[in-house]
Amino acid sequence: MTSYDEIYERFSTKITDYKLLELSDKDVRMMLHDWLNGAIAKFRRCKTDLTNRDDELNSFRDDLLDIEKEILAELMVGEWLAPQLNSVLYTSQFFGGKEEKFYAQANQLDKLMALKETNRVNCLNLMRDYGYQNFIWGRKNE
Repeated sequence: MTSYDEIYERFSTKITDYKLLELSDKDVRMMLHDWLNGAIAKFRRCKTDLTNRDDELNSFRDDLLDIEKEILAELMVGEWLAPQLNSVLYTSQFFGGKEEKFYAQANQLDKLMALKETNRVNCLNLMRDYGYQNFIWGRKNE
């Protein structure tokens, strides 16, 4: 069995989000679970059956490989970034009369988009390497 906490710990080393510290443990765990579910949906070619899990015990019924845990944690980063990127703060202009606000806003959005793209490429590379590791010389590695 692999506990969700193992994936959550890997995920937490990849981000810095002080807003999470202001939330209750229950709310944080609910958000982590939602991000994990999004990550599971995006990890389509996992050798281990990720649907074989127990949400009551917060664990997968099978033992996940380290690379599978790492891929899920990286995919969770993408799930964590998505709401920030899609925030109304970046998609609507502030009405304040100063252009600096708009440019700072656009600059922040550009940086978030670059971070999201870097995360996406990193996830694709990890999944590609994982696929090669499990499919060697045209024959599936059992």
